[in-house]
Amino acid sequence: MNWSRSIRLFFIGSVLSGIFIFSSCNQAKVYDTYRTVDPEGWYKGDTLVFSPEISDTGHLYNFIIKVRHNTDYKYRNLYLFATTRFPGGNTTKDTLELMLAKKDGEWLGRGFGAIKTTPQMIIQRARFHSEGEYRFELRQAMRTDSLQGIEDIGIRIEKYK
Repeated sequence: MNWSRSIRLFFIGSVLSGIFIFSSCNQAKVYDTYRTVDPEGWYKGDTLVFSPEISDTGHLYNFIIKVRHNTDYKYRNLYLFATTRFPGGNTTKDTLELMLAKKDGEWLGRGFGAIKTTPQMIIQRARFHSEGEYRFELRQAMRTDSLQGIEDIGIRIEKYK
């Protein structure tokens, strides 16, 4: 076998392996969407809505909230009011606390420059009991009418491995 053919086979094998690895990593992702917060501030009455369609009730899922904030954000945490509307019409409400910084002020999220992204597992191994559209509504629950420094909020639902 000549060298050019060996290099070509190695290259093709590497590309195919990369495609396989990339596609297998994304198979766990069911829903991954961000909503942008108004640059003027996240007002108490502003609701971010996420509406994933769930078709497979046989798996367990992880539910992750991702916060993108800038380094001007004044707090270590972020409180959210979370409302879930189920396909059958039932509704649940909860208050969530997401930690964005350590006690010494070091940001927990990663990112370059002034924007940090902090993913936080909210529920691990959750089961969706009904197929259909779920509606997740998030509002800021901090003690300020207009919250500055939050850029985007995201929800990721992935199959539990």
